[in-house]
Amino acid sequence: MKKMLYMCAIEWKWIAQRPHFLEMELEKYYEVTVLSPVHVLKKIKSQKNTKLPARFKEFSLLPYQEKVRPVAKLSKSLFRSKVKNMNEYDIVWLGSALFEKYIPEDYTGTVVFDFMDDCISMQEDPRMKLAYQRAQERLYERANLICVSSNYLMNLLPEDVRKKAVLVRNAFRGEVRIPPETGDVNAAFENSAESESAENAENNGNTGNAADSKKVRIGYVGTIAAWMDFGLLKNSLDRFEKAEYHFWGPVDGEVVEREGFVYHGVVDHSEIPKTVAGMDALMMPFLVNDIVKAVDPVKLYEYISYGKNIICVNYEEVERFEPYVWLYRDEKEFDDLLERLCRGELKCKYDADMQKEFLEENTWARRAKVVYEALESLD
Repeated sequence: MKKMLYMCAIEWKWIAQRPHFLEMELEKYYEVTVLSPVHVLKKIKSQKNTKLPARFKEFSLLPYQEKVRPVAKLSKSLFRSKVKNMNEYDIVWLGSALFEKYIPEDYTGTVVFDFMDDCISMQEDPRMKLAYQRAQERLYERANLICVSSNYLMNLLPEDVRKKAVLVRNAFRGEVRIPPETGDVNAAFENSAESESAENAENNGNTGNAADSKKVRIGYVGTIAAWMDFGLLKNSLDRFEKAEYHFWGPVDGEVVEREGFVYHGVVDHSEIPKTVAGMDALMMPFLVNDIVKAVDPVKLYEYISYGKNIICVNYEEVERFEPYVWLYRDEKEFDDLLERLCRGELKCKYDADMQKEFLEENTWARRAKVVYEALESLD
């Protein structure tokens, strides 16, 4: 069995995401050693992923290593203390373009770049933008295989580089499938959900009146950050008093504190289906910018697995979800959907058969098989 050094883009012990799910499936094909970064001066707030791979190492990420040359040299020395001979591995998987600098010139194996975000657009510091740009350009030459998570990212690649790229979208984790209910999707959960929402609201110091049975609850699960269209949600509450927004996940930056917004904090992934059971719909209310345009959202796969009504902002990468998701392009279309939801007229677009077929076609196991077949074709 070939050996793979899997350099994770994020700290492994943080919230499980694409890098974690793909690695677990790639273990079926390779002897994988996970190398996880640890930010020396930036402690992660929530260590929710406590399940470690059989072969696991950590290496220190020093601040300013992309800006200060002596720090960069020290960072490489620390890395070499963890990986003394990279040629022990047949394949090196890079979850971040910035890891390219750790590959020695004499490495003779296969280099894979998992191009899963538009990291250049994500940087506010011009020097970091340049660092990512230069690293990606070097990988265009150095990588034997580039896995891209969306068509948008594929189109960002130079045309001559696309011949070594393969589309590896995100997927469904596969732990649970709750068929959508007919009629009132919340009927079976109403009593338990009301008591749970009331308790959560009290614990969070929020007076959003979560236990009000007349409220129409719309949930969001994921990181709460600047990409959220809080303006859209705030404006909607001025017109729809029945609406109430519930948020589960870590907060990155400022949030809106007002009646109608209920924050529940971070929950374990296994608890999410039960947590969102009392929602009338789930939502993905993002501001559409270059960062979001590049995203094939794991969130929508998960939402569909929960069997819930779904409302999502429309952009090119999510249009293929249209048979399952209510899409809106602007505030008017969002309000139209919300009005129908408040009237009880907005029903789940998919049934149990559609859900089952979709989820079976979009598992991480299938994504890992695509990677394996692409790597085997290189030999």
